[in-house]
Amino acid sequence: MSDKQRIARTFAAAASDYDAHAVVQRHAAQQLALRAQTQWPQLPAAARMLEIGCGTGNLSTLLLQTYPHAELLATDLAPTMVEACRQRLGADAPQVTEALQPFPPLQPMQATPPTPRVRFAVADGEHIDAHAADLVASSLVFQWFADPAAALRRLALQTPRLAVATLLDGTFAEWRAAHTAAGVDDGVRSFMTEETLRALCAQLGASVVVETVHEYHPDVLQFVRALKAIGAGTARPGHRPAPLQRVLRAFPHGIAVSYRVAYVLAENTSLLGRLRLLDMRG
Repeated sequence: MSDKQRIARTFAAAASDYDAHAVVQRHAAQQLALRAQTQWPQLPAAARMLEIGCGTGNLSTLLLQTYPHAELLATDLAPTMVEACRQRLGADAPQVTEALQPFPPLQPMQATPPTPRVRFAVADGEHIDAHAADLVASSLVFQWFADPAAALRRLALQTPRLAVATLLDGTFAEWRAAHTAAGVDDGVRSFMTEETLRALCAQLGASVVVETVHEYHPDVLQFVRALKAIGAGTARPGHRPAPLQRVLRAFPHGIAVSYRVAYVLAENTSLLGRLRLLDMRG
């Protein structure tokens, strides 16, 4: 089984319990939507939005509220997540298939029903074609990519507006430190460093804001269960689980775990200029 298949399976299994534990995920989605709205108060008429990693629909809901005249294509690698998003939004859309689908061609949103404002697809967001989108948004997904920097660079060149929230190195620092002290491997996937991301954003002319979010769990086992419930327990390839007893003893009073969240907004001015010219001609 490939690493991407393992990630898809982990998130698919987490779909039913995801919302009950996704506190930081909801916060990141809210912050990303707010920053996107501040940067781009309005989108062009009949704008097309692409969401990479829709999950159960936290960011999807906010995007539709923020841009009420835009159409949304919500995608995820896990079919059960896409279906959960579809049910949450109550959209009149086809059932989600199990197979990975290419990015469907987006047509301009119709002014009258029955064309829905939101559509869904199972797709690998790391390699999706975003040329047809006016805005690409993704919250806490890029850290699971094999090469998040390459995906960020490619999408910034394909779309006029890109809004991404992603986890950085330093996330789960307390959990990792306890493993190190106990002499066992934590298995946590490596996240991009803030320095690497800032250097990339400087090359792209993108803005980046980083914050540390703390989440307290009164019982450390509750934290472990929460990681599994949100699909974040996917270990890096080749990791073999180690006994946790010594690690758990480091948190007799619970754990306050850190999330390092980066918010990236990229604007491709050459694409924006071309679209404005087309709007004027239209």
